[in-house]
Amino acid sequence: MIRPNKKVGFILPMPRERAFTLAELLIATGITAIIVVLLGTMLGSLLNTASRSNQRIDAFREARAALQMIERDFSNLVPTQWNIQTSPVPTPPPSPITRPAAYFALKNNQQIYGLVAVKAAGSPTPSVGDVCAVGYYCRWEGNRYTLRRFFRDSAHTFSALQNAVSYAADSDLYDLNAADARNDVLAAYVWNFKVAIYDASGNLQPPTTYPYICDQSATTPTLLPAAIEISFNAMSPQAARTVMSVSSSPADWMTMNVNLVNPHTYQFRTRINFQ
Repeated sequence: MIRPNKKVGFILPMPRERAFTLAELLIATGITAIIVVLLGTMLGSLLNTASRSNQRIDAFREARAALQMIERDFSNLVPTQWNIQTSPVPTPPPSPITRPAAYFALKNNQQIYGLVAVKAAGSPTPSVGDVCAVGYYCRWEGNRYTLRRFFRDSAHTFSALQNAVSYAADSDLYDLNAADARNDVLAAYVWNFKVAIYDASGNLQPPTTYPYICDQSATTPTLLPAAIEISFNAMSPQAARTVMSVSSSPADWMTMNVNLVNPHTYQFRTRINFQ
């Protein structure tokens, strides 16, 4: 009897699924956590750097805008107008047409004021004109300096001129504490505000006394300088915090160690010609 052939073979066992061990999971979790922390630290550092850069840019942008406003205001300086007619000859010749006033004043070489032609929005009437009192100075705020703009509109400036007995002095026109005066902050972290005056030959002419009042019709006539140079320093808020951590005295701000603020400080300077 013939038996059928049977195939001889082996049945391979099914492979078993291999899982991660607890040690491997802990190692992988630790590595992932380290990577996440490193990425978060790098991201935070980048965001802080970007924030400090933006703050420095904003601080310098405010300072530059303030410098441009100073240039605009004092380029429109309104001096005393004089009657230059020759027939008939004015008596006594020449005679001022406008009311005598301290139309340009420097105080302590760190404050500048003047009468400028600035038309305030909606306020001037034809009888008042557009002559306003304006000034710039730095004020210590307890922990920093700020650059401020003093401003009295044409109506109140005209009133100050009218109320003056014979001469509108700088104390009448440029009263920082006047109820109608504005003292707006233009830029923070600004210090060492200085004004230098020059003659027609370009020579520095430091005043012998302050306040330095320019008005040809004053009791003691003083001519307007040929040019003035205005400069001040500005720093970023980050640099200001560094300085304040060392000292909060205004005197120390004037003589601070430049290594504390570099490269987060900048000097702004402009020259305005009057002649």
